[in-house]
Amino acid sequence: MKEFTEAEKQLLIAVGWFRSRYGLMAGIAEDAEPNENNLRAFAEKWIGKYLVDWADAYRTLSERGLLKKSGRAYSLTESGQAARKALEVSHPLWLYEYDNFFSDAEKSRAHALLCERVYGLNLCQHGLADIAQLHKLVAALNLGAGERVLDLGCGSGLITQYLYSLTGAAFDGIDISEEAIKRARLRTVGNERLAFRVGNMNRLDFAPQTFDALVAIDTLYYVNDLEESLRQMIAVLKTGGRMGLFFTQWINELAEAQELLPEHTALAALLKKYDLSFTTIDLTSDEAEHWRRKVEALEELRPEFEKEGNTGLYEYRYSEALRYANWDLRKRSRYLYHVRLS
Repeated sequence: MKEFTEAEKQLLIAVGWFRSRYGLMAGIAEDAEPNENNLRAFAEKWIGKYLVDWADAYRTLSERGLLKKSGRAYSLTESGQAARKALEVSHPLWLYEYDNFFSDAEKSRAHALLCERVYGLNLCQHGLADIAQLHKLVAALNLGAGERVLDLGCGSGLITQYLYSLTGAAFDGIDISEEAIKRARLRTVGNERLAFRVGNMNRLDFAPQTFDALVAIDTLYYVNDLEESLRQMIAVLKTGGRMGLFFTQWINELAEAQELLPEHTALAALLKKYDLSFTTIDLTSDEAEHWRRKVEALEELRPEFEKEGNTGLYEYRYSEALRYANWDLRKRSRYLYHVRLS
């Protein structure tokens, strides 16, 4: 298939994700039609400063049979859906999300204060793992200075650096965000025990049996195929290697409550399929408290974000926190999985 322009990529992704939680978190009504104005509003929220002009993309994607229009509303054709899914293996919506986040958050004093209040230390965190949970991860894996560890979805590397400071182990961090990796590399120049590069959790291009351990700190939700990624994770670990995986399970209906149990989550089902032994630490109550604490801290810090001119960053963090703070507590669970290969 002919290569897509940046505008075509953005439009395919925006139309594909318009009717999703991303649309709701952008403040777009559930029944809003994906017309040009609403798609633009969606893109301004999630693509942000990387947004380009889509004028030609509407025409070219339509000519290629990937986009169709009914009245004022656009949708993807069957071929368009397939093209979008293939594209997002290497170029997902959250690539823009995290490029925007890391370019803004590390420069924000208000965001630093948010992280200190919510996580216990400013490591420019985006996920849910606070300092106490990171210490539980380190204790479970029992990492040593002679070991090499892969951090899947390392962001800007501050958490990776913190884990290195606690253990002395050498870390390789990969992340899909070039902005994040650029910052990680600049901060760790000269430290041969920390290596960062742009990488894709869908395609782990390391030699087999490279690592003693692997960590995924609230990043496995972003893989294209969890089972395929798990197979690749197993392949890059040495015999006896360990994994430390933070994983939250959500359900939509209480009839699915069995899936919230540590041995029945989507991750646990795959671990059992591959005969991997694991233990878990239940962090469900920690997650509920996390979102409550984050909403409270953000509301208190809003004037600080506004003084910096960082209202976009504030709204991004607040809309997510508010959404999950209001999620039915009976419909989610969170665990740290400690997995060991035989």
